Amino acid sequence: RPSLNLNFARSKTLDPRITFSRTTTGTYVDESGFIRDAAADEPRFDHDPVTGECLGLLIEEQRENLVPYSEDFSQWTLPSSITITSNNIVSPDGTQNADLVSTTTNESGPYVSITASQNTTYTLSVFLKYGNTPTIRLRDFDGGINPGHHIIFNLLTQTFSSALNLDNYGYIPYLNGWYRVWMTFTTGSYTNVSLQVRSASEVSGDETFYAWGGQIEEGAFPTSYMPTSGSQFTRNPDNFSMTGDNFSDWYNQSEGTFYSQFKTLDTEDASSFLVSDNSADNYIFNWIDGVGDLRFRVRVPGSHSFNEIATVSANQNNQSALAYAINNFAGVLNGGTILSDSNGTLPTGINRLDIGRYYSGIIILNGTISQLTYYPVRLPNSTL
Repeated sequence: RPSLNLNFARSKTLDPRITFSRTTTGTYVDESGFIRDAAADEPRFDHDPVTGECLGLLIEEQRENLVPYSEDFSQWTLPSSITITSNNIVSPDGTQNADLVSTTTNESGPYVSITASQNTTYTLSVFLKYGNTPTIRLRDFDGGINPGHHIIFNLLTQTFSSALNLDNYGYIPYLNGWYRVWMTFTTGSYTNVSLQVRSASEVSGDETFYAWGGQIEEGAFPTSYMPTSGSQFTRNPDNFSMTGDNFSDWYNQSEGTFYSQFKTLDTEDASSFLVSDNSADNYIFNWIDGVGDLRFRVRVPGSHSFNEIATVSANQNNQSALAYAINNFAGVLNGGTILSDSNGTLPTGINRLDIGRYYSGIIILNGTISQLTYYPVRLPNSTL
């Protein structure tokens, strides 16, 4: 039997043995599919916006929404052909605060500009809904200084017809015909980034669409929505840990098995759990490395044992089973091939569990963890 069984998706509560902090507000999707605010130091249990399924505990790094007016498009720069009708329709947060954008030409749209850093990756996102024009262009518009970055998204077919100079892009469906469309790119030598939303199709008369929740953030993927109203906003990281007797009551220093279910958008540097002595040289953890491979790392000062297992799929449910004993390590991802290592010692003095976070918070899950279970024995490979 497991000595620790944290089923966040089922319980939607935080075990009282876990210490948690996040010194700012944050948002999550509730069971009804609407975006809600969580107070500072309130854990977030995220849900699928369409099905309402609980995805588990939401754990994210620090990010900043650089758009000062994320919901009021009348505060963005408006070409003469653009008309904004404020608070025209119900938005993804369930209130009537989304704007209608009307334009007489598909060559313009509202935009907001921010000062950017050179050779830095940014993610631009906005929530869109069909009015009378199906295709919308999301564009980095900065007066033609850069070579151009854009995507064209069809709100009726949920397909992309164009993508230019992007690192990545995608969309997330929400209730009532809303879609969060996002794109990621890396700046070159220029220091200006602009988020522009405009029609990419010709219809008779005015072209219309609905928009809400504009966001520009530094990073290689979109994180949870950060509402702003007049100034930029920073959401601080989520920190979950277990120490002292709350940890030692269930952990076995000589052998054990970790099982975790998680989803992440970050396939470059993420983790779902770490046990350590709160140092960077004595630990056991799973780590999604810079090329998207899940690694099971057991480290003692001066060396480490075991390593790469398999490739993690972004924004998909992943299940890992990782077992350890002296000279007897094994791991598997999503029921695939067991990989093992018969050579290695174990760290001593382990006294801390971090959930969705590596030592000092330099690696964070940036996703949801639905379950974390620990068995105080090294389970056989057939069980893994």
